[in-house]
Amino acid sequence: MYGVFSVRESPFVFEDAVPKEKFFDREEEIEFFVRNLRVKRKMLLCIVAPLKYGKSSLMMRYFEILRNREDIIPIYVNLNEVKRPLRFIVEKLYDFGIDLRNYYEEALRGGELFKLFDALNSILEKDDRWLFILFDEFHLLPELVRNEGIFKNMSDDIIYTFFRGFAEGRRISYIVCGSAVEPLMRALDVWGGRFQIIYLGPFGEEDAIYMIKKLFAEGGTEISDEYAKIIAESAGYHPFYIQYMGHQIYVMGEINRRTIRSAKRRLYEFLSPIFLSYLEKIRRMGREYIEAIARLINDEPLSVEDRIALANLVRMGILRPRNARFDFVDPLFRRYMEQVINNLEPSEVIVDGHWAERIVGNYLLRRGFLPYYSHDSRGAFDIYVRIEDIDVGIQVRYTSSGVIYLSDEDSRNILLEAKKMKWVPILAIVGKKLRFFSEIRARKYIIDEGYTDIVQAIEAFER
Repeated sequence: MYGVFSVRESPFVFEDAVPKEKFFDREEEIEFFVRNLRVKRKMLLCIVAPLKYGKSSLMMRYFEILRNREDIIPIYVNLNEVKRPLRFIVEKLYDFGIDLRNYYEEALRGGELFKLFDALNSILEKDDRWLFILFDEFHLLPELVRNEGIFKNMSDDIIYTFFRGFAEGRRISYIVCGSAVEPLMRALDVWGGRFQIIYLGPFGEEDAIYMIKKLFAEGGTEISDEYAKIIAESAGYHPFYIQYMGHQIYVMGEINRRTIRSAKRRLYEFLSPIFLSYLEKIRRMGREYIEAIARLINDEPLSVEDRIALANLVRMGILRPRNARFDFVDPLFRRYMEQVINNLEPSEVIVDGHWAERIVGNYLLRRGFLPYYSHDSRGAFDIYVRIEDIDVGIQVRYTSSGVIYLSDEDSRNILLEAKKMKWVPILAIVGKKLRFFSEIRARKYIIDEGYTDIVQAIEAFER
Protein backbone atom coordinates (compact mmCIF):
# COMPACT_ATOMS: atom_id res chain seq x y z
CA MET A 1 0.00 0.00 0.00
CA TYR A 2 1.07 3.58 -0.53
CA GLY A 3 1.72 6.09 2.26
CA VAL A 4 2.94 4.99 5.71
CA PHE A 5 4.77 1.67 5.91
CA SER A 6 6.72 -0.45 8.36
CA VAL A 7 10.45 0.17 7.90
CA ARG A 8 12.77 -2.83 7.54
CA GLU A 9 16.42 -2.78 6.57
CA SER A 10 16.80 -0.21 3.79
CA PRO A 11 16.90 -1.82 0.33
CA PHE A 12 18.77 1.19 -1.06
CA VAL A 13 22.56 0.99 -1.49
CA PHE A 14 24.64 4.11 -1.94
CA GLU A 15 27.69 3.55 0.28
CA ASP A 16 29.23 0.74 -1.80
CA ALA A 17 29.10 -0.78 -5.28
CA VAL A 18 25.65 -2.30 -5.67
CA PRO A 19 25.49 -6.12 -5.49
CA LYS A 20 24.60 -8.19 -8.52
CA GLU A 21 20.96 -8.65 -7.48
CA LYS A 22 20.49 -4.86 -7.20
CA PHE A 23 22.19 -4.01 -10.50
CA PHE A 24 19.82 -2.07 -12.75
CA ASP A 25 19.89 -0.77 -16.31
CA ARG A 26 23.20 -0.64 -18.27
CA GLU A 27 21.77 -3.21 -20.69
CA GLU A 28 23.36 -1.32 -23.58
CA GLU A 29 26.83 -1.42 -21.97
CA ILE A 30 26.49 -5.11 -21.11
CA GLU A 31 25.25 -5.99 -24.58
CA PHE A 32 28.15 -4.04 -26.09
CA PHE A 33 30.59 -6.04 -23.98
CA VAL A 34 29.02 -9.43 -24.69
CA ARG A 35 28.81 -8.68 -28.40
CA ASN A 36 32.52 -7.82 -28.55
CA LEU A 37 33.44 -10.83 -26.46
CA ARG A 38 31.49 -13.08 -28.79
CA VAL A 39 33.71 -12.28 -31.78
CA LYS A 40 37.13 -11.69 -30.19
CA ARG A 41 39.08 -12.04 -26.95
CA LYS A 42 41.47 -9.15 -27.39
CA MET A 43 40.07 -6.06 -25.69
CA LEU A 44 41.12 -2.67 -24.34
CA LEU A 45 38.09 -1.10 -22.70
CA CYS A 46 37.72 1.88 -20.36
CA ILE A 47 34.62 2.88 -18.38
CA VAL A 48 34.53 6.65 -17.86
CA ALA A 49 32.24 8.52 -15.47
CA PRO A 50 32.60 10.59 -12.30
CA LEU A 51 32.21 9.20 -8.80
CA LYS A 52 29.07 7.19 -7.96
CA TYR A 53 27.90 6.48 -11.51
CA GLY A 54 28.12 2.72 -11.20
CA LYS A 55 31.53 2.12 -12.80
CA SER A 56 32.65 -0.46 -10.24
CA SER A 57 29.25 -2.16 -10.35
CA LEU A 58 29.46 -2.45 -14.15
CA MET A 59 33.06 -3.65 -13.87
CA MET A 60 31.92 -6.43 -11.53
CA ARG A 61 29.19 -7.43 -14.00
CA TYR A 62 31.87 -7.71 -16.68
CA PHE A 63 33.95 -9.80 -14.28
CA GLU A 64 31.01 -12.17 -13.68
CA ILE A 65 30.50 -12.55 -17.43
CA LEU A 66 34.21 -13.34 -17.97
CA ARG A 67 34.23 -15.94 -15.20
CA ASN A 68 31.76 -18.01 -17.22
CA ARG A 69 34.14 -18.30 -20.19
CA GLU A 70 36.33 -21.41 -19.92
CA ASP A 71 39.17 -19.96 -21.99
CA ILE A 72 39.40 -16.71 -20.00
CA ILE A 73 41.25 -16.01 -16.75
CA PRO A 74 39.69 -12.85 -15.23
CA ILE A 75 41.48 -11.00 -12.44
CA TYR A 76 39.76 -8.04 -10.80
CA VAL A 77 42.20 -5.64 -9.11
CA ASN A 78 40.71 -2.88 -6.96
CA LEU A 79 43.65 -0.52 -6.62
CA ASN A 80 41.97 1.25 -3.70
CA GLU A 81 42.48 -1.97 -1.72
CA VAL A 82 45.37 -3.84 -3.37
CA LYS A 83 48.66 -2.21 -2.43
CA ARG A 84 50.93 -4.65 -4.32
CA PRO A 85 49.13 -5.13 -7.63
CA LEU A 86 51.76 -7.26 -9.36
CA ARG A 87 52.05 -9.63 -6.41
CA PHE A 88 48.25 -9.81 -6.30
CA ILE A 89 48.09 -10.74 -10.00
CA VAL A 90 50.83 -13.38 -9.58
CA GLU A 91 48.98 -14.92 -6.63
CA LYS A 92 45.68 -15.01 -8.55
CA LEU A 93 47.41 -16.62 -11.54
CA TYR A 94 48.79 -19.31 -9.20
CA ASP A 95 45.19 -20.13 -8.24
CA PHE A 96 44.59 -20.78 -11.96
CA GLY A 97 47.56 -23.14 -12.17
CA ILE A 98 50.09 -20.61 -13.52
CA ASP A 99 53.17 -20.32 -11.28
CA LEU A 100 55.16 -17.15 -11.90
CA ARG A 101 56.34 -16.58 -8.34
CA ASN A 102 60.05 -17.06 -9.12
CA TYR A 103 59.86 -14.53 -11.96
CA TYR A 104 58.19 -12.04 -9.59
CA GLU A 105 60.83 -12.50 -6.88
CA GLU A 106 63.55 -12.02 -9.49
CA ALA A 107 61.93 -8.74 -10.59
CA LEU A 108 61.89 -7.54 -6.99
CA ARG A 109 65.63 -8.27 -6.72
CA GLY A 110 66.26 -5.96 -9.65
CA GLY A 111 65.63 -8.34 -12.49
CA GLU A 112 63.55 -7.66 -15.58
CA LEU A 113 59.78 -7.77 -15.22
CA PHE A 114 59.34 -8.53 -18.93
CA LYS A 115 60.52 -12.11 -18.23
CA LEU A 116 57.43 -12.62 -16.11
CA PHE A 117 55.12 -11.38 -18.85
CA ASP A 118 56.94 -13.38 -21.52
CA ALA A 119 56.54 -16.56 -19.47
CA LEU A 120 52.90 -15.70 -18.84
CA ASN A 121 52.12 -15.20 -22.51
CA SER A 122 53.86 -18.47 -23.43
CA ILE A 123 51.67 -20.35 -20.96
CA LEU A 124 48.53 -18.63 -22.20
CA GLU A 125 49.36 -19.54 -25.80
CA LYS A 126 50.16 -23.15 -24.87
CA ASP A 127 46.87 -23.52 -22.95
CA ASP A 128 44.88 -21.49 -25.49
CA ARG A 129 43.66 -19.12 -22.78
CA TRP A 130 43.37 -15.37 -22.39
CA LEU A 131 44.05 -13.16 -19.39
CA PHE A 132 41.67 -10.26 -18.66
CA ILE A 133 42.94 -7.85 -15.99
CA LEU A 134 40.23 -5.51 -14.68
CA PHE A 135 41.86 -2.49 -13.01
CA ASP A 136 39.53 -0.43 -10.82
CA GLU A 137 41.01 3.06 -10.15
CA PHE A 138 43.53 2.49 -12.95
CA HIS A 139 45.19 5.87 -12.44
CA LEU A 140 46.71 4.60 -9.15
CA LEU A 141 48.68 1.82 -10.86
CA PRO A 142 52.09 3.53 -11.45
CA GLU A 143 52.48 4.77 -7.88
CA LEU A 144 51.53 1.39 -6.43
CA VAL A 145 53.95 -0.44 -8.75
CA ARG A 146 56.76 1.90 -7.66
CA ASN A 147 55.86 1.39 -3.99
CA GLU A 148 55.92 -2.35 -4.60
CA GLY A 149 59.60 -2.04 -5.43
CA ILE A 150 59.45 -2.39 -9.22
CA PHE A 151 60.18 0.44 -11.67
CA LYS A 152 61.04 2.56 -8.62
CA ASN A 153 62.57 5.41 -10.61
CA MET A 154 60.26 5.31 -13.62
CA SER A 155 57.63 7.90 -14.55
CA ASP A 156 53.93 7.16 -14.82
CA ASP A 157 54.10 7.23 -18.62
CA ILE A 158 56.94 4.71 -18.77
CA ILE A 159 55.08 2.32 -16.47
CA TYR A 160 51.91 2.63 -18.54
CA THR A 161 54.03 2.11 -21.67
CA PHE A 162 55.34 -1.13 -20.20
CA PHE A 163 51.82 -2.44 -19.55
CA ARG A 164 50.83 -1.33 -23.02
CA GLY A 165 53.77 -3.14 -24.58
CA PHE A 166 52.91 -6.43 -22.96
CA ALA A 167 49.29 -6.25 -24.01
CA GLU A 168 50.13 -5.62 -27.67
CA GLY A 169 50.36 -8.83 -29.66
CA ARG A 170 49.81 -10.96 -26.57
CA ARG A 171 46.91 -12.73 -24.90
CA ILE A 172 46.40 -10.01 -22.31
CA SER A 173 43.39 -7.69 -22.28
CA TYR A 174 42.62 -4.76 -19.98
CA ILE A 175 39.34 -3.38 -18.71
CA VAL A 176 39.89 -0.24 -16.65
CA CYS A 177 37.95 2.48 -14.86
CA GLY A 178 38.55 5.22 -12.33
CA SER A 179 36.65 7.91 -10.46
CA ALA A 180 39.37 10.54 -11.01
CA VAL A 181 38.61 11.16 -14.66
CA GLU A 182 41.46 13.53 -15.52
CA PRO A 183 44.29 11.19 -14.36
CA LEU A 184 42.47 8.27 -15.98
CA MET A 185 42.31 10.06 -19.34
CA ARG A 186 46.00 10.98 -19.07
CA ALA A 187 46.77 7.30 -18.53
CA LEU A 188 44.87 6.39 -21.69
CA ASP A 189 46.92 8.91 -23.71
CA VAL A 190 49.85 6.48 -23.61
CA TRP A 191 47.79 3.97 -25.60
CA GLY A 192 47.30 6.45 -28.44
CA GLY A 193 43.56 5.93 -28.85
CA ARG A 194 43.58 2.13 -28.72
CA PHE A 195 41.13 1.96 -25.82
CA GLN A 196 37.43 1.76 -26.53
CA ILE A 197 35.71 4.12 -24.10
CA ILE A 198 32.27 3.73 -22.55
CA TYR A 199 30.93 7.00 -21.15
CA LEU A 200 28.34 6.24 -18.50
CA GLY A 201 25.41 8.63 -18.22
CA PRO A 202 22.09 8.75 -16.37
CA PHE A 203 19.45 6.04 -16.59
CA GLY A 204 16.51 6.29 -18.95
CA GLU A 205 13.19 7.24 -17.39
CA GLU A 206 11.62 3.79 -17.72
CA ASP A 207 14.61 2.03 -16.15
CA ALA A 208 14.86 4.59 -13.34
CA ILE A 209 11.18 4.19 -12.44
CA TYR A 210 11.50 0.39 -12.56
CA MET A 211 14.52 0.58 -10.22
CA ILE A 212 12.67 2.76 -7.69
CA LYS A 213 9.55 0.60 -7.67
CA LYS A 214 11.53 -2.64 -7.36
CA LEU A 215 13.69 -1.41 -4.48
CA PHE A 216 10.72 -0.07 -2.51
CA ALA A 217 8.99 -3.42 -3.13
CA GLU A 218 12.04 -5.20 -1.69
CA GLY A 219 11.62 -3.02 1.38
CA GLY A 220 8.04 -4.23 1.77
CA THR A 221 6.13 -1.30 0.34
CA GLU A 222 4.73 -0.03 -2.95
CA ILE A 223 5.27 3.32 -4.58
CA SER A 224 2.99 4.77 -7.22
CA ASP A 225 4.21 5.46 -10.73
CA GLU A 226 3.52 9.13 -10.08
CA TYR A 227 5.81 9.36 -7.04
CA ALA A 228 8.45 7.13 -8.64
CA LYS A 229 8.57 9.45 -11.64
CA ILE A 230 8.96 12.51 -9.41
CA ILE A 231 11.86 10.89 -7.53
CA ALA A 232 13.56 9.80 -10.77
CA GLU A 233 13.27 13.26 -12.31
CA SER A 234 14.30 14.98 -9.07
CA ALA A 235 17.44 12.83 -9.01
CA GLY A 236 18.24 13.57 -12.65
CA TYR A 237 17.96 9.82 -13.38
CA HIS A 238 21.37 9.46 -11.70
CA PRO A 239 21.66 5.96 -10.14
CA PHE A 240 23.45 7.12 -6.98
CA TYR A 241 21.12 10.10 -6.47
CA ILE A 242 18.12 7.78 -6.85
CA GLN A 243 19.55 5.41 -4.25
CA TYR A 244 20.30 8.37 -1.95
CA MET A 245 16.81 9.88 -2.23
CA GLY A 246 15.11 6.49 -1.96
CA HIS A 247 16.98 5.73 1.25
CA GLN A 248 16.05 9.11 2.78
CA ILE A 249 12.38 8.53 1.98
CA TYR A 250 12.50 4.94 3.19
CA VAL A 251 13.90 5.79 6.63
CA MET A 252 11.15 8.40 7.09
CA GLY A 253 8.60 5.59 6.76
CA GLU A 254 6.26 7.48 4.43
CA ILE A 255 5.98 8.09 0.71
CA ASN A 256 4.27 11.40 0.10
CA ARG A 257 5.00 14.88 -1.19
CA ARG A 258 6.53 16.00 2.10
CA THR A 259 9.05 13.15 2.35
CA ILE A 260 9.98 13.43 -1.33
CA ARG A 261 10.65 17.14 -0.93
CA SER A 262 12.66 16.45 2.23
CA ALA A 263 14.77 13.83 0.44
CA LYS A 264 15.38 16.24 -2.44
CA ARG A 265 16.54 18.94 -0.04
CA ARG A 266 18.95 16.50 1.59
CA LEU A 267 20.30 15.51 -1.81
CA TYR A 268 20.80 19.12 -2.82
CA GLU A 269 22.58 19.88 0.47
CA PHE A 270 24.89 16.98 -0.31
CA LEU A 271 25.51 18.12 -3.90
CA SER A 272 25.85 21.89 -3.39
CA PRO A 273 29.50 21.88 -2.21
CA ILE A 274 30.43 19.36 -4.91
CA PHE A 275 28.84 21.45 -7.65
CA LEU A 276 30.43 24.61 -6.27
CA SER A 277 33.87 22.99 -6.44
CA TYR A 278 33.20 22.06 -10.09
CA LEU A 279 32.16 25.64 -10.82
CA GLU A 280 35.24 27.10 -9.12
CA LYS A 281 37.51 24.78 -11.10
CA ILE A 282 35.85 25.71 -14.40
CA ARG A 283 35.99 29.42 -13.57
CA ARG A 284 39.74 29.19 -12.83
CA MET A 285 40.26 27.64 -16.27
CA GLY A 286 39.05 30.85 -17.89
CA ARG A 287 35.95 32.79 -18.85
CA GLU A 288 35.92 31.09 -22.27
CA TYR A 289 34.94 27.82 -20.59
CA ILE A 290 31.87 29.38 -18.96
CA GLU A 291 30.95 30.98 -22.29
CA ALA A 292 31.34 27.67 -24.14
CA ILE A 293 29.09 25.97 -21.59
CA ALA A 294 26.51 28.73 -22.01
CA ARG A 295 26.45 28.19 -25.79
CA LEU A 296 26.17 24.44 -25.28
CA ILE A 297 23.24 24.82 -22.87
CA ASN A 298 21.48 27.29 -25.16
CA ASP A 299 22.07 24.98 -28.16
CA GLU A 300 23.97 27.70 -30.03
CA PRO A 301 26.60 27.07 -32.73
CA LEU A 302 29.99 26.11 -31.30
CA SER A 303 33.24 27.59 -32.53
CA VAL A 304 36.49 25.62 -32.82
CA GLU A 305 37.63 27.27 -29.58
CA ASP A 306 34.37 26.23 -27.89
CA ARG A 307 34.88 22.62 -28.95
CA ILE A 308 38.43 22.58 -27.64
CA ALA A 309 37.25 23.98 -24.30
CA LEU A 310 34.39 21.48 -24.08
CA ALA A 311 36.74 18.61 -24.98
CA ASN A 312 38.82 19.57 -21.95
CA LEU A 313 35.67 19.35 -19.83
CA VAL A 314 35.18 15.81 -21.19
CA ARG A 315 38.60 14.95 -19.77
CA MET A 316 37.44 16.33 -16.43
CA GLY A 317 34.39 14.09 -16.43
CA ILE A 318 31.92 16.99 -16.57
CA LEU A 319 30.83 16.42 -20.18
CA ARG A 320 30.70 13.37 -22.43
CA PRO A 321 30.68 13.19 -26.23
CA ARG A 322 27.25 12.52 -27.76
CA ASN A 323 27.47 12.06 -31.53
CA ALA A 324 28.90 15.33 -32.87
CA ARG A 325 27.87 17.31 -29.77
CA PHE A 326 28.60 17.25 -26.05
CA ASP A 327 26.29 16.47 -23.16
CA PHE A 328 26.50 16.91 -19.40
CA VAL A 329 27.24 13.69 -17.56
CA ASP A 330 25.14 14.87 -14.60
CA PRO A 331 21.75 16.45 -15.49
CA LEU A 332 21.54 18.10 -12.08
CA PHE A 333 24.86 19.85 -12.65
CA ARG A 334 23.54 21.04 -16.00
CA ARG A 335 20.55 22.56 -14.20
CA TYR A 336 22.89 24.15 -11.65
CA MET A 337 24.99 25.69 -14.44
CA GLU A 338 21.88 26.95 -16.25
CA GLN A 339 20.93 28.96 -13.19
CA VAL A 340 24.47 30.23 -12.64
CA ILE A 341 24.76 31.33 -16.28
CA ASN A 342 21.45 33.17 -16.02
CA ASN A 343 22.68 34.97 -12.87
CA LEU A 344 20.19 33.23 -10.63
CA GLU A 345 20.87 31.78 -7.21
CA PRO A 346 21.28 28.00 -7.56
CA SER A 347 18.36 26.50 -5.70
CA GLU A 348 16.45 23.30 -5.26
CA VAL A 349 15.75 21.99 -8.75
CA ILE A 350 13.03 19.44 -9.35
CA VAL A 351 11.21 20.13 -12.62
CA ASP A 352 13.31 19.56 -15.74
CA GLY A 353 13.31 21.84 -18.79
CA HIS A 354 14.06 25.53 -19.22
CA TRP A 355 15.23 27.15 -15.98
CA ALA A 356 12.25 29.52 -15.93
CA GLU A 357 9.88 26.54 -16.11
CA ARG A 358 11.74 24.93 -13.24
CA ILE A 359 11.36 28.04 -11.09
CA VAL A 360 7.60 27.76 -11.56
CA GLY A 361 7.75 24.00 -11.00
CA ASN A 362 9.72 24.38 -7.78
CA TYR A 363 7.25 27.01 -6.54
CA LEU A 364 4.40 24.57 -7.12
CA LEU A 365 6.22 21.72 -5.41
CA ARG A 366 6.94 23.88 -2.37
CA ARG A 367 3.23 24.57 -2.18
CA GLY A 368 2.54 20.84 -2.18
CA PHE A 369 1.34 20.58 -5.82
CA LEU A 370 2.76 18.17 -8.39
CA PRO A 371 3.64 19.86 -11.71
CA TYR A 372 3.92 17.95 -14.98
CA TYR A 373 4.98 18.89 -18.45
CA SER A 374 2.08 19.69 -20.71
CA HIS A 375 3.01 17.59 -23.72
CA ASP A 376 -0.51 17.41 -25.12
CA SER A 377 -1.38 21.11 -25.26
CA ARG A 378 0.42 21.83 -28.56
CA GLY A 379 2.69 24.40 -26.96
CA ALA A 380 -0.06 26.48 -25.39
CA PHE A 381 1.07 25.46 -21.92
CA ASP A 382 4.42 24.47 -20.48
CA ILE A 383 3.17 22.99 -17.21
CA TYR A 384 0.05 21.17 -16.11
CA VAL A 385 -0.88 21.03 -12.42
CA ARG A 386 -3.98 20.17 -10.42
CA ILE A 387 -4.74 22.71 -7.69
CA GLU A 388 -7.66 22.19 -5.33
CA ASP A 389 -9.42 19.88 -7.80
CA ILE A 390 -8.93 22.36 -10.63
CA ASP A 391 -6.93 21.49 -13.77
CA VAL A 392 -4.53 24.31 -14.51
CA GLY A 393 -2.38 24.96 -17.58
CA ILE A 394 0.54 27.38 -17.18
CA GLN A 395 2.32 29.25 -19.95
CA VAL A 396 5.76 30.33 -18.66
CA ARG A 397 7.47 33.48 -19.95
CA TYR A 398 10.76 35.07 -18.93
CA THR A 399 11.50 38.80 -18.83
CA SER A 400 14.58 40.76 -17.86
CA SER A 401 12.75 44.09 -18.11
CA GLY A 402 9.69 43.22 -16.05
CA VAL A 403 7.41 43.49 -19.11
CA ILE A 404 6.25 41.01 -21.73
CA TYR A 405 3.84 41.30 -24.66
CA LEU A 406 1.38 38.54 -25.53
CA SER A 407 0.44 38.46 -29.20
CA ASP A 408 -3.02 37.84 -30.66
CA GLU A 409 -1.91 34.46 -31.95
CA ASP A 410 -0.42 33.33 -28.63
CA SER A 411 -3.38 34.47 -26.56
CA ARG A 412 -5.84 32.85 -28.98
CA ASN A 413 -3.90 29.58 -28.89
CA ILE A 414 -3.83 29.55 -25.09
CA LEU A 415 -7.58 30.22 -24.78
CA LEU A 416 -8.53 27.65 -27.45
CA GLU A 417 -6.47 24.91 -25.87
CA ALA A 418 -7.72 25.80 -22.38
CA LYS A 419 -11.32 25.53 -23.57
CA LYS A 420 -10.68 22.24 -25.36
CA MET A 421 -8.89 20.67 -22.40
CA LYS A 422 -11.11 22.32 -19.76
CA TRP A 423 -8.15 23.84 -17.98
CA VAL A 424 -7.81 27.16 -16.18
CA PRO A 425 -5.22 29.14 -18.21
CA ILE A 426 -2.53 30.92 -16.20
CA LEU A 427 0.35 33.04 -17.46
CA ALA A 428 3.47 32.85 -15.24
CA ILE A 429 6.07 35.57 -15.72
CA VAL A 430 9.55 34.91 -14.35
CA GLY A 431 12.00 37.73 -13.81
CA LYS A 432 13.44 39.04 -10.60
CA LYS A 433 10.03 38.03 -9.26
CA LEU A 434 7.51 35.32 -10.06
CA ARG A 435 3.98 36.51 -10.81
CA PHE A 436 0.78 34.91 -12.13
CA PHE A 437 -1.93 36.30 -14.43
CA SER A 438 -5.32 34.78 -15.22
CA GLU A 439 -6.64 37.39 -17.69
CA ILE A 440 -5.33 36.02 -20.96
CA ARG A 441 -5.51 38.40 -23.92
CA ALA A 442 -3.21 40.21 -26.30
CA ARG A 443 -1.69 43.05 -24.29
CA LYS A 444 1.31 44.23 -22.29
CA TYR A 445 1.90 42.43 -18.99
CA ILE A 446 3.83 44.15 -16.21
CA ILE A 447 5.26 41.73 -13.67
CA ASP A 448 4.49 43.96 -10.67
CA GLU A 449 0.77 43.81 -11.48
CA GLY A 450 0.52 40.01 -11.23
CA TYR A 451 -0.55 37.82 -8.32
CA THR A 452 2.12 36.52 -5.97
CA ASP A 453 -0.02 33.44 -5.26
CA ILE A 454 -1.24 31.14 -8.05
CA VAL A 455 -4.35 30.27 -6.03
CA GLN A 456 -5.30 33.96 -6.06
CA ALA A 457 -4.88 34.02 -9.83
CA ILE A 458 -7.14 30.95 -10.18
CA GLU A 459 -9.77 32.51 -7.90
CA ALA A 460 -9.67 35.67 -10.02
CA PHE A 461 -10.30 33.56 -13.12
CA GLU A 462 -13.21 31.78 -11.43
CA ARG A 463 -14.82 35.12 -10.59
